[in-house]
Amino acid sequence: MKILVCNDGSERARRALASAAIVANATKAETTIFGIVEIEQDEPSLLRALREEATIFREQDVKLEIVTKFGDPVAEITRRTQENVYDLVVIGAERRGTQGFFLPSAKAYTITEAIDPPVLVVPVSRPTIKRILICSGGGTYIENAVRFTSKIAKDLAAEVTLLTVTPEPPAMHATIFRRQEDMVTLLNSNSALARNLRTEKEIIERAGIPAVVQIRHGIVIDQILAEVERCDYDLVVSGSWPVRDAWRNYAIGNVTRQIVNRTDRPVLVIRSNIRPATLTERLRNMVKKFGGRQDYMAPVSAG
Repeated sequence: MKILVCNDGSERARRALASAAIVANATKAETTIFGIVEIEQDEPSLLRALREEATIFREQDVKLEIVTKFGDPVAEITRRTQENVYDLVVIGAERRGTQGFFLPSAKAYTITEAIDPPVLVVPVSRPTIKRILICSGGGTYIENAVRFTSKIAKDLAAEVTLLTVTPEPPAMHATIFRRQEDMVTLLNSNSALARNLRTEKEIIERAGIPAVVQIRHGIVIDQILAEVERCDYDLVVSGSWPVRDAWRNYAIGNVTRQIVNRTDRPVLVIRSNIRPATLTERLRNMVKKFGGRQDYMAPVSAG
């Protein structure tokens, strides 16, 4: 495994470094600390600082290199991931409403959409990563995230919960949805949701990690944040679509972006290789499902 840790010498970048070290030390990943400054004269001082901070990796005998560059951070990170193969990219961030990300907020999220590797966005570092929440809409697009998370969870000796969120059911369907809260009943059903959740659960368990499935009802982002607080998760995992579509994001929302902006936990964003349905296709499917089927689930990760 190879990890790229982006660092501009700031406090928020140091938090990212601490989270990256937890993953790298557990997985024995080959790690590159990528220092980026926008003024060339600042490069030597950043290099000295990074050498001092890198001891959190060397103490665990992780193979490590430190590289510094000056230039536009987004362009340099994108170029680096195009020229080298990384399994994970780590960036620091501030919570929305303070100073934005350590990069301008729009550009920071652009990185998660523009580069192929999974991106770990760290607004707040955690001392350990032992409880992981995977946000699943019950669709096949999240399988990349489930597979990647399963691999690192095994090395971290972490517990994994699969969360899926449904809209609040109309009163006439309340009995059906109460029945679906019984995970055994739900997972044994033949709905598309159940089949996909079973597959995701099996992927995790094949990696030797116990998997719990949790279902909540209501507004997706609100329920995700409530679940994060309820169980005090150390890491939140969400999916991202392989295309960017401004109209699609405006029309149906971008829950992954909201998770990154609003949670105070590290967020791992992993891109799917499945083409998302168009808005027209989604609306058509919704009409069909509400016309008689009860297995409609709102996606919790759309990027």
